[in-house]
Amino acid sequence: MEDLAAVFDPQGMFDFPDPYPLFAELRRTSPVTSFQFLNRLAYVVTRYDDVRAVLQDGETYSSRANAEVGRYMGRTLEALVPTIEALAHERVDRLAGDGRADLVAQFSLLFPLDVIAGILGLTRSDHAQFQRWSLDLIAFSKDPSRAHGAAERLREYFLPFIRLRRDEPRADVISRLVTGTVSGVGLTDDEVVSFLRLLLPAGAETTSRLLGSMLYALLTERERLARVDADRSLMPWAIEETLRWETPVVFVARQTTRPVEIAGTPIPSNTMVSTIIGSANRDETHFDDPDTSASATTSPSSRPASV
Repeated sequence: MEDLAAVFDPQGMFDFPDPYPLFAELRRTSPVTSFQFLNRLAYVVTRYDDVRAVLQDGETYSSRANAEVGRYMGRTLEALVPTIEALAHERVDRLAGDGRADLVAQFSLLFPLDVIAGILGLTRSDHAQFQRWSLDLIAFSKDPSRAHGAAERLREYFLPFIRLRRDEPRADVISRLVTGTVSGVGLTDDEVVSFLRLLLPAGAETTSRLLGSMLYALLTERERLARVDADRSLMPWAIEETLRWETPVVFVARQTTRPVEIAGTPIPSNTMVSTIIGSANRDETHFDDPDTSASATTSPSSRPASV
């Protein structure tokens, strides 16, 4: 096999229909691998213990995301559960009478966009454009100019909504963001725009991937579906196992705040570290038969937690 340290690029994994053999080889031969990302030195971390350690150490490995805003948004979404449930029932009811459906095209792809548009208070006619912008943002490293263009178009689209909600708040996420505070300070228009731009790819695209993978796992092995259908308390476990087996977030980037060493590899301060979630969650030293979804063969308490 070619020198993986030389050819591996975290964004390139999306071009591989099955990146897991590559991840396994990295865990075996190059668990901490350097590479060039946007003309900067960066590192990939692939083993479960190392990935977990990086993600749990918020002082040494900082995130660009504002943690307090994230916690605030979590509380906001909890308050909107009835709205989300209503949208799910509406989408499923449309499929119920047809006898068959393309669950990716007709549900898992569209339902998250229904939710995002609904909780933002936007019109459904914009769903298709939202998805195109989201995909452009996700593919930043492949086409930075296109991603910047999508980000600017989103800014232009959201600003009138933000200004309107400051004057006339409603029961939607934009109103909650513009009227709420983080550490006692209100968010500026650009801070709200930045968060809303993050919400589209982080919320809609990742949820769509999770739903598609879970439906595939349940429907291709009917004993899994029967088990979860008979005991709905297993639904959180089925979701958790899907997140481990086919994670919608393949890697998460962090920035070192000081010089550090991971698995014997020194890493300078102010350096990007990409933790490969998709690799860590299939680490054979932590999971038996890691390439198989275990939702029908094990109990929740018999399997380690995914990253």
